[in-house]
Amino acid sequence: MPGGTRAPKPRHLGPDYGAQWQDRGMARAYRHRPPYGEEALEILLSLLGQDAADTAILDVGCGTGDLARALAPHTRRVDAVDASQAMIEEGRAQPGGKAANLRWFAAPMETAPLGGPYALAVAGESVHWMNWDLVFPRIADVLAPGAVFAIVERREALHAWSAELAALIGRYSTNQDYVPFDLVPGLEERGHFEVTGSHETEPVSFTQPREDFIACIHSRNGFSRARMGVKAPIFDAAFRDLLMRHGVGEDVTFDVSTRLRWGHPRH
Repeated sequence: MPGGTRAPKPRHLGPDYGAQWQDRGMARAYRHRPPYGEEALEILLSLLGQDAADTAILDVGCGTGDLARALAPHTRRVDAVDASQAMIEEGRAQPGGKAANLRWFAAPMETAPLGGPYALAVAGESVHWMNWDLVFPRIADVLAPGAVFAIVERREALHAWSAELAALIGRYSTNQDYVPFDLVPGLEERGHFEVTGSHETEPVSFTQPREDFIACIHSRNGFSRARMGVKAPIFDAAFRDLLMRHGVGEDVTFDVSTRLRWGHPRH
């Protein structure tokens, strides 16, 4: 930051942990995450202005394209970039993944070919793993004048078992360097991002089979089945037992909202 030295990036967001997103098992588990919701989509489209249908959007670290696939029907082009080939392949196979105006790029954001200017850039739970010193200037350079970068995060309501699950996660995660970290304030403090607006959607009830709810954990960093090895089924059994002790049957119902914070990436 101007006049000083930036705080180092937290160890648990380092490239060795970011490499886990290359694992095919994690890409397959992504389908079990809850959707971002219609209200979040409406907010993102409102950031495009009146000529949304004739604009281009950049999805930064698109994963399996939950945002890219939802935005593509409403704009001229979406460029979806992710360093993980497994994520790109999984995204192409999902509904909307073969849209003619959706371009997939299996490449790191630090070096991917970008075709701006973009009227909006979005990122859903992905910027954590990138080289911020390189990526934020790149995003700033490819945005159209006045365009913003929106960071979008799912927020699952607390459950009666949340504290017990957190203890299980701490015991079994392969990312033992994890510390709580709020991404956007951390980016602001380091001079990478200036927030100009924010919105949290109303909670929406979401129901999924209990086994899908358990499988969704394996889409989180530190829970790649390939890297957990024999600990993966042990964790699943412990989590299943926890849910059943709390009276959860074949399905799990919970509230999920989406938090959006947008603004200007900084050089």
